[in-house]
Amino acid sequence: MSDFNRTAGMTDELQNAPFGTWTSPITAELLSSGSIRFEGLQVNASTGQVYVLESRPAEGGRYCIVELLESGAEDILPEQFNAMSTVHEYGGGSFAISPDGSLIFTNHPTNEVFSLYPKSGNITRILPPTETLRFADFNVHPTLPQWVLAVQEDHSSNVVVNSIVAVDANEREVFILAQDADFYQHPKFSADGKQICWTQWNHPDMPWTGCELYSATWAPRERASGILIAGEAGRESICQPRWGPDGTLFFVSDKTGYWQLYRLAHGATRPQIVSLKGLETAEFGSRESYLANCTYVVLTRSTIVATVNKDATSRLILIDLDTEQYTELNLGLVDIQRDAIRTLSATEFIVIGTTLTEPQAVYYVNTRNQGEKRLLRPSIQFNIPASLISESQHITFPRCYGENQVGSSHAIFVPPKNPGFQARRGCRPPVILWMHGGPTTHVAPGLSLAIQYWTSRGYAYACVNYAGSTGYGRAYRMLLQGEWGVIDIADAASCVSFLISQHLIDGSRVGIVGESAGGYAVLQALCVYPDLWAGAISLYGVSNLKALAETMHKFESQYVQQLVLKDGQTMEDVGPVYRSRSACYNVDKIRAPLLLLQGDQDTVVPESQTKEMQQTMKEQGKDVEVVIYKGEGHGWERENTIKASIEKETQFWARTLLQKAMR
Repeated sequence: MSDFNRTAGMTDELQNAPFGTWTSPITAELLSSGSIRFEGLQVNASTGQVYVLESRPAEGGRYCIVELLESGAEDILPEQFNAMSTVHEYGGGSFAISPDGSLIFTNHPTNEVFSLYPKSGNITRILPPTETLRFADFNVHPTLPQWVLAVQEDHSSNVVVNSIVAVDANEREVFILAQDADFYQHPKFSADGKQICWTQWNHPDMPWTGCELYSATWAPRERASGILIAGEAGRESICQPRWGPDGTLFFVSDKTGYWQLYRLAHGATRPQIVSLKGLETAEFGSRESYLANCTYVVLTRSTIVATVNKDATSRLILIDLDTEQYTELNLGLVDIQRDAIRTLSATEFIVIGTTLTEPQAVYYVNTRNQGEKRLLRPSIQFNIPASLISESQHITFPRCYGENQVGSSHAIFVPPKNPGFQARRGCRPPVILWMHGGPTTHVAPGLSLAIQYWTSRGYAYACVNYAGSTGYGRAYRMLLQGEWGVIDIADAASCVSFLISQHLIDGSRVGIVGESAGGYAVLQALCVYPDLWAGAISLYGVSNLKALAETMHKFESQYVQQLVLKDGQTMEDVGPVYRSRSACYNVDKIRAPLLLLQGDQDTVVPESQTKEMQQTMKEQGKDVEVVIYKGEGHGWERENTIKASIEKETQFWARTLLQKAMR
């Protein structure tokens, strides 16, 4: 009996079937219609009311605001509204709470801004519909709720302009506070309403390569005269600034090489690191492509609850600021990202997170009772036996492909598991290798039912946190600069080599799949390491870097050059580099069958990228299949698309990875 069968507790009475052919109660219907995704939290600490923002595939991906009650959950946003923002194209920060209990939200696709009063259900328009102005990342004045800070993105000309603005909700007017930088995030009032802060950065930086934190005295209808607190272009990334109740300004900086927590005491001139012994190489921040990230909160003047990340795995700690000591909150949450945590009281908070055995959910936590955790709302209702769940494992492996074979790379590995089946003695499973998007992000080990769909059918699954991924420090993150399409796919190949060496997979049945930047990695991997792959799926992936750079939205318009140009190279060198690292010019090297999935409304990686790759593949007689999903953008939002995509992928892997086993 194989190691996998012993791990699952299988016996000889189980059904014998090849890996990849097992039946499972985790279906495409369950994943598409039965699940939601939590996008953000707001809490009214004075009343205890909790609101969560849900993205719903069954409603075409609509973002709905839901109040969590003792009796369950209640939609408070009427169905004709969609509380989604599109600033930076990726959105985030689409709703906020006011001290009077009302909620401020932006509506998609009209870009209107409204106030919603949960008790009465009344909705009042603050700003009218507009095709050119987008708003997000709201923050309401603590004592003058007519004033709302926001990030504004102006598309009225060929040059998109970003600003920090103050919205007078009573007069329906917008006042620009700061507009000198290319980008802004995190506008926030201090607890007394006398100060504001924000982060900003300029091209060619991304917020995770270099940005700055500013504070200023708040004056209604007047420009902000900002004072630089921390940060440096190209050298230091700042994220998640927020004020404490006593006027202390907290933020996260990677000045030490890891995103660490800092504080600027009220009246002080220099910030100080919150020195936590044993966590010097852990990270309190993350890639901020989405607005309004929140993974730590201030409970009291001297207490913070923070998400800390080590090896792409989250955990929560309770920090005593007076002693700089911390306590682990053993809640089992291993994936906490984006707008995920809010203060409820001095000892209570609400958090969105995922465990090794439970999918994303909203939880109440009480720090007084040894980290009491209570489920408030799951992202999916399912009745799947625990014995079916295959727990993720973080693995580290040596680099053995590519020019840079120094050091190690990382992945999340999930072995196949199904208590009703066993494979023939001595057989190894096929593996699906996932390349995450971003490319500057990471995959955490939290339970993903999308992955369990495959592992419960007898596939192994590996998510590669290749060089450039977050969760491992700045140096690891910056390895991708100038090496996109090179070191990331070399890490993927090294991962395959390691899994084969450990007898965990069948090396003749390796599939690779990814979305967006991960889809680009898939196409590159086919060209550079053609003999490794039995099949590949690219979801809205990049096939032509030059075309991407020419059509890219403002937020990432100079990101591509950073990722491909090495030190000493200039824009004069970019043309040949683009061509050498674009799969559409190297199709002759591809041997594996390829499936391309694309949305026709994608503004990040347009449909033309997929069509060009399809045409070139067909001209050279390659095995290529394309599906274009109508009405979908950069990622699937609709129930029918999610279901159809899963079914198409299932058919494709059966054709490419299972043929050998089924002969």
